[in-house]
Amino acid sequence: MDARAITALSALVAVEHAAVYGAASAGGALAPLGVDARDARGLAAAAYTAHRQLRDALIALLLDAGAKPPASQPAYTLPVNPASAGAALTLLAELDDRTAASAYDAIGSATGRARELVVDALAQAAGRAQRARLTAGLAPATAVKALPGRS
Repeated sequence: MDARAITALSALVAVEHAAVYGAASAGGALAPLGVDARDARGLAAAAYTAHRQLRDALIALLLDAGAKPPASQPAYTLPVNPASAGAALTLLAELDDRTAASAYDAIGSATGRARELVVDALAQAAGRAQRARLTAGLAPATAVKALPGRS
C-alpha cells in the first residue's frame, strides 16, 4: 500500500470514528421517542453497526500495511443536533454523505482489497443516506453528494 492510499484510508478512518460517535448519538436520542421512532432507531442501529465494521476493517488494512491508523477523539461536534426523530435522521444522512465523500476520495489511490472495501463503502453509505432521508420525508435525490454531477 503506497503513501497516497494510506493517507486516503486514514482520512476515511477518521470520518468513520466520527460516524460511529454520531450514529450512537442519533440512536441514543431516538431511544426515548417510543414506537413513532422505531424505523429511525432501526436505521440508527444499522448505521452504527455499518460504520463500526467499516472503521474496524480499514484499521486492520492499515495495520497490515504497517501504518498507524488515526485514533478516535473523545467527542465530536455533530453537524446536526439529534433532538427529534427528523433531526436524528438528518444527522444519519449527513454522516453517510461524509462517508461516501471520503470513500469516493479514497477510490483513486486504493487497490485490491482496500479498493473493494471503499467502493462498497461508497455504495452502502449512499444507500443508507437515501433511506434516512426518505424515512424523514425528504427528497432522496440529495443523498449522493459524493458523486460528481449528482445532487
